[in-house]
Amino acid sequence: MAVYKPRTICNPLNISYQYQAEYRSRESADPAVAVYGGEYYLFASHGSGYWVSPDLANWEFIRVDVEKHPEFKRFAPGPCVVGSTMYLTHSEGGSILKSDNPRDPDSWVDIGKPYDWGDPALFLDDDGYVYAYEGLSDKEPIHVSKLDPRDNMRLVEGPVDCCRSDMAHRGFERSGDHNENEQRRPYFEGAWMNKHEGRYYLTYAAPGTEFSTYADGCFVADSPMGPFTYCDNSPVVFKATGFMRGSGHGCLFQDLQGRWWKMDTVSVSVNHPFERRLALFPAKFGEDGRLYTNTMRGDYPMYIPADNDRPFDRPGPDWQLLSWGKDVWASSSLDCAHRAPYAADENMKTWWSAATGDAGEWLEMDLGQTYTVCALQVNFADQDADAVEGRDNDFCYRYRIDISVDGEQWKELVDRTGNRKDMPHDYVEMEKPVTARYLRLTNAGPVPAGGKFAVCGLRVFGKGDGKPPALAPAARTIRLADERSMVVEWEAQPDAQGYIVRFGVNPGQLHTHYQVIGETRAEIGCLNTGVTYYITVDAYNENGLTAGTIVWTIPAKT
Repeated sequence: MAVYKPRTICNPLNISYQYQAEYRSRESADPAVAVYGGEYYLFASHGSGYWVSPDLANWEFIRVDVEKHPEFKRFAPGPCVVGSTMYLTHSEGGSILKSDNPRDPDSWVDIGKPYDWGDPALFLDDDGYVYAYEGLSDKEPIHVSKLDPRDNMRLVEGPVDCCRSDMAHRGFERSGDHNENEQRRPYFEGAWMNKHEGRYYLTYAAPGTEFSTYADGCFVADSPMGPFTYCDNSPVVFKATGFMRGSGHGCLFQDLQGRWWKMDTVSVSVNHPFERRLALFPAKFGEDGRLYTNTMRGDYPMYIPADNDRPFDRPGPDWQLLSWGKDVWASSSLDCAHRAPYAADENMKTWWSAATGDAGEWLEMDLGQTYTVCALQVNFADQDADAVEGRDNDFCYRYRIDISVDGEQWKELVDRTGNRKDMPHDYVEMEKPVTARYLRLTNAGPVPAGGKFAVCGLRVFGKGDGKPPALAPAARTIRLADERSMVVEWEAQPDAQGYIVRFGVNPGQLHTHYQVIGETRAEIGCLNTGVTYYITVDAYNENGLTAGTIVWTIPAKT
């Protein structure tokens, strides 16, 4: 009997994020992807190894002996492939390693380093030199240096200043979950370089990894060492709303078919500021020469990248979120801050926690009516985790999900009671869609790291039997006196569950977005001064999305 092959995946990446004793939670961040030997190599902070995938969907972990190579315990890796050799360095002044067989974790050789650096990225140009872009500071710029890979990455030129932060003119560089903090300077870090049609695109992260507004801006130049010009459509990747929030300090790369992808850091930052995850989004270079990323519904099911020939315009199937705001109850709750409804509020930074981690703790959801269910995502949270670290813990979640149409007769849908893989953001696509109104998630084993049984998102995707909103709403737009911010207001649509404000600097490329559920107003603070913006508002419900047809112009004030 043939094994069913899923067509979709769902962010955050469902990989084994390593526990950090100091954080009492999981973390991986600062992703860097390199293509080598027809496979994708994913490096991330504090991983004690790295992942390899044939399709950007199924990841195999390769563990490294961190006693031999302590660099794999550092932040912010930066890989680069030169011929048959992969080079890799890390932040915190990490050395440069090289390997001609990176599938072998014992093959890495330390070749030293030109100088100490923070958040490095290595880029091979057509001239045969490698350029290092590095910087991690709330005061200093990002620098660039020229290295010679034919001489063990000898420093040829630099470091020289590359680009600086400018919070006074770039709204998204302001701190806070709403870009509201003027007092704290942004961290200017996470550089990454790509070359496209002869131009050099340097992305960087701001304002800080713990904020929902963590994002990547962009500079462009005609030479790898500059001078660099700020891209007016920055942030080029931005996801401050929805279930999964934050999208900064990552990498831009081409897949084996030549399509562009952006992998970035997602903020949880509840147990510790560095509690983070990873996410993958489609990207492209527009005909206007600007870099764009599609993060709209970037936490909904998306087609497996290797199988999708139009990932930017058609990232996934037309499945809707059926679980937001639904009635949820549980076997127990730890306290008022971790009640059952937090498992359905579309916010990964809040969660339900049972009073224990014992087998038998359960969470039940009523979707309100019967729906066609196509996929489920169970997102676990780290509540009261022990101070553990490393990869020797044999951690995994064991659970089952039962469904019912009447709340009385139940049948098993998902059986993970014998699971041995660590899947903290477990995503299950149905081989055949099922009809259900009630779902019950039951813990069937010890919780990793000795924590409580906790869920930050029991998410259900599928199809309603009604119609999408009849109309997208008309909007009123106001550019505030501080033109880094704007207010968008609209009339409530009676058949809408939520709205998506899409905006950008090119009226034909409105890819930056702000999602609103249960409200009819958005104050957006990520704009650039001196730039005219164009916006539209979409409406959606559990049956589909109705795109806005009117584009409003918000002129610059200066």
